[in-house]
Amino acid sequence: QSDMQSWEEQSQGAIYTVEYACSAIKNMTDSTVYFKSIDSLLKHAIAMKEQLNTSQGKSTVAPQAKNPPGSS
Repeated sequence: QSDMQSWEEQSQGAIYTVEYACSAIKNMTDSTVYFKSIDSLLKHAIAMKEQLNTSQGKSTVAPQAKNPPGSS
């Protein structure tokens, strides 16, 4: 009798763990759309920043010297 009760308690614990894990995975899957939106917004913000830098004559890359020393 005691062994059956122990087995039942362990089974219930395992079932709860599996259900919790499934719920967590479902929530992560449902969050995909939000992460894709954030990714898109970040890419758009980076592109706008680069466009602003270009229009202001700045560059995100270090400027190259037009006439390096000793080349004249």
